[in-house]
Amino acid sequence: MPTQNPHRTAGLCTSSKVYSVLTELKHLEGHRSAKLLALLTENLVRKGLLNEQEVVHMLDQVVD
Repeated sequence: MPTQNPHRTAGLCTSSKVYSVLTELKHLEGHRSAKLLALLTENLVRKGLLNEQEVVHMLDQVVD
């Protein structure tokens, strides 16, 4: 039976936490991946590590 918070399992490293959340429920895999990338991008822009134009350029590459 899947859990709702697989990343809360004690002893998991960061990459395992992310992997568990993204792959646990196959029907949510795409949504969870997109949401994680959106949150990461927003965080990078807020910290000044990316700007909006760079994000739009990367998105252009994804849809081309």
